[in-house]
Amino acid sequence: MHVSVIDVATGATHQDNTVLINGNRISYAGPAADAKIPAGARVIDGRGKFLIPGLWDMHVHGFVYVFSDFAGSLMIANGVTGARDMGYYIDTTLRWKADIAAGREIGPRLVAGVRVDGPVNKARFVAHVVTDEDGVRAVDTLSRKKDGSPRADFIKTYSWVPRAAYFGIAREAKKLGVPFVGHVPYSVSVVEASDAGQRSIEHEDDLMRGCSSRDSLLRARFGDSRSVNAPDQLVIIREQARLLRTSYDPVRCRSVIATLARNHTWITPTLVVYQPYAHAFDSTVTHPEWAKYVPGLVQGGWMRRMAGVTPADSMVVRSYFSFDRTRDLRNAGVKLLAGTDMPQAFVYPGFSLHRELELLVRSGLTPLEALRAATYNPAEFLGALDSLGTIAQGKLADLILLDADPLTDIRNTRRISVVIANGRVFDAVARAQLLKHVETALKH
Repeated sequence: MHVSVIDVATGATHQDNTVLINGNRISYAGPAADAKIPAGARVIDGRGKFLIPGLWDMHVHGFVYVFSDFAGSLMIANGVTGARDMGYYIDTTLRWKADIAAGREIGPRLVAGVRVDGPVNKARFVAHVVTDEDGVRAVDTLSRKKDGSPRADFIKTYSWVPRAAYFGIAREAKKLGVPFVGHVPYSVSVVEASDAGQRSIEHEDDLMRGCSSRDSLLRARFGDSRSVNAPDQLVIIREQARLLRTSYDPVRCRSVIATLARNHTWITPTLVVYQPYAHAFDSTVTHPEWAKYVPGLVQGGWMRRMAGVTPADSMVVRSYFSFDRTRDLRNAGVKLLAGTDMPQAFVYPGFSLHRELELLVRSGLTPLEALRAATYNPAEFLGALDSLGTIAQGKLADLILLDADPLTDIRNTRRISVVIANGRVFDAVARAQLLKHVETALKH
């Protein structure tokens, strides 16, 4: 009651409002004076506080091996009430999706995709494709079960999808109405991917390739990589950064971005995932205070991945990686999604999404625009504005009560008083219990 409700669609703040929840839906949102409070209702005092829609992390790999038991609790504790899972064992993720929806597990509402790549990628959870026919078959079998019921919510292309298979995926995805998103494979250009109907492009380094006068050379050089193991990935990051630093073409970049805007291709910059490489082992980036919420096996993988990063590497990444591209995308009308690529190195479930919002603002977005990238825009992208994205009667009760105004300082999204996920209330005590449960479980 008596809360300031932020309308992320318009930027307006409606003061002295009351929001009523019945089950998992908002039954009233409007002036407190007009609210009819049911007898016996739990009342949360919102005076001096701000209510926003629950946050979405639109690029996670959250339900992977040892992380699956903890990621959901960490996300909810941080106000992340929705997530787009970008590919692991799809049937495992779908079980988590169903269990969360049924209230058997704690976690964000999920949309789940499956990763498709070329044979160079040896991961067992990847669907491998080579030919046009492989691409068509992958879309058919991954998006639908044998009985015709839905399976994956979308298809994610990865970096080494062969050219023929990529266009097979694009054609069949359009035919079936299945979204396909992901990396821009080295076998195609950014413009070709946008023209082919790729719904979203993940990570800003793919865009940077498109902005390079040496785009064809870059794609030929790294597209024949024989391995996608972590050390080899570091080589790619290092060498690609060096080439991109010296070949940025602003005229070409404006043309590429104009194509993205014209085709309504969305971008998930995942700015936070580059920070450990640009600022190797800087504690303001690696956040050792959050390590207690991460399994030792995962931390070990992070350390191995970062072991080869030198100060010179960090300097190169900093010099080529520019927040200006995110600003240019915004200025051109390209729609942005907030995502973290959790659990890449030092990218933490829930915690790191708030850092991503801060980096979006550092890139030139207003706090409102950054907030939209994690609330309204995900709902629009998913075709779910009728049930998500804003605070209104009839919509799902995914909400965050904040102690300070995020429109004046985006860092205030961290100042959480209460999280409401699918109608379930997590106050300060409940959120602390979620974090303590994860910390305790990881000690045993």
